[in-house]
Amino acid sequence: MSKSKRTDKVLLMEDIPDLGRAGEVVDVTPGHARNFLIPLRKAAVPSEENLRILHARRQKLDAERAAKQEALVRLAERIPETNVTIEMKVSSEGKLYGAVTNQVIAQAMSDAGLPITAQHVRLQNPIKEIGQFDVPIHVYGDVEVNARIWVVSAAE
Repeated sequence: MSKSKRTDKVLLMEDIPDLGRAGEVVDVTPGHARNFLIPLRKAAVPSEENLRILHARRQKLDAERAAKQEALVRLAERIPETNVTIEMKVSSEGKLYGAVTNQVIAQAMSDAGLPITAQHVRLQNPIKEIGQFDVPIHVYGDVEVNARIWVVSAAE
C-alpha cells in the first residue's frame, strides 16, 4: 500500500524557477505553500480576487520579463568578446599553486564587468595549469556561451 503525497494548488504571483511562471496554478506540498510561497507573496490561494490582482500586475511583469530577457541576450553577446585574465602563483615546474575554480572565474568575470556567479560557470574540472581556456558559461534557459579565460603567472 503506497501513500500518496498531499499537494495544494497555488497561484504563482511571480516567476519561480523550476516551479512555474506568474499566473500559473501549480501543485506544491502544503508546507512549501504555507511556510514559504504564501508568506513571501510569491504565490496565493487561487481565487477570482487573486486572479484580478495578478492580471493588474501582468503588464508590469511582462515588461520586467522582457527587459530581463534583453539584458541576458546582451550579456550572452558580451561574454565571448571579453578576455578575462586570472593571475595565479606558479611553481618552477609551471604548475599552479591551487586551482582556478568556478568561483575564481566568476569573480574575475565580475571584476571585468560581467555579472556572472559561480553557478553560471560550467567548468568540468578545475584548471591547474597556465594557458588559454574556453569555459562554458550558462546565461539563461539553454543558452550557453564560451568565455575566453587566460591563466597567467602572477608577478612576484
